[in-house]
Amino acid sequence: MAKDQGGRFPDWDNLYRQDVKTMPWYNEKLDADLENEMRQRKIKKGRFLDLGTGPGTQAIQLAKMGFDVTGTDLSENAIQKARKLDGKINFMVDDILDSRLEKNSFDYILDRGCFHVLSNDKWNQYSEKIHDILDENGLFFLKCFSIKEVKLDYGPYRFSEQDIRNIFGKDFVIESIIDTVYQGTLDPLPKALFTVISKKK
Repeated sequence: MAKDQGGRFPDWDNLYRQDVKTMPWYNEKLDADLENEMRQRKIKKGRFLDLGTGPGTQAIQLAKMGFDVTGTDLSENAIQKARKLDGKINFMVDDILDSRLEKNSFDYILDRGCFHVLSNDKWNQYSEKIHDILDENGLFFLKCFSIKEVKLDYGPYRFSEQDIRNIFGKDFVIESIIDTVYQGTLDPLPKALFTVISKKK
């Protein structure tokens, strides 16, 4: 199963009192793997959730492309800072494990930082919530740390392709999983997996 991160995670609300541009996951540009997937699939419009929006950069880039974007995060401080960057996006405090988001309310969901900081006893609950809020014909884009990342002895849980299939395979179709990197401020960039997931029909 997924490798442990080797330490406890921070208090996210306290963390987001700091300058977001110094955070390891800060990436002002749209995630390159998401951008490539959207280009290949010719995805140009729809309702997009940036789950665990943090600095808000991904939500902002998606909104610039014309999507109807919601950005959610556990941290009130993160959401307040994101709202100052773009007041038109629906930034809101929300816990995906106890979400207030409505059923089938998104055509697309991006998670590039939420899932891989959840403990393993939350993974099934997380998968069920994603299934609830994703539209029947929607796509879920997941970026998480890979077990091939061996240089860091701290940080998120790391997953193998089989881990992803075991966790999400019951209710979803795993359309693709690729080896990639997690864009941010670390050097070198950590090894990651980028997965495209759809609901079983």
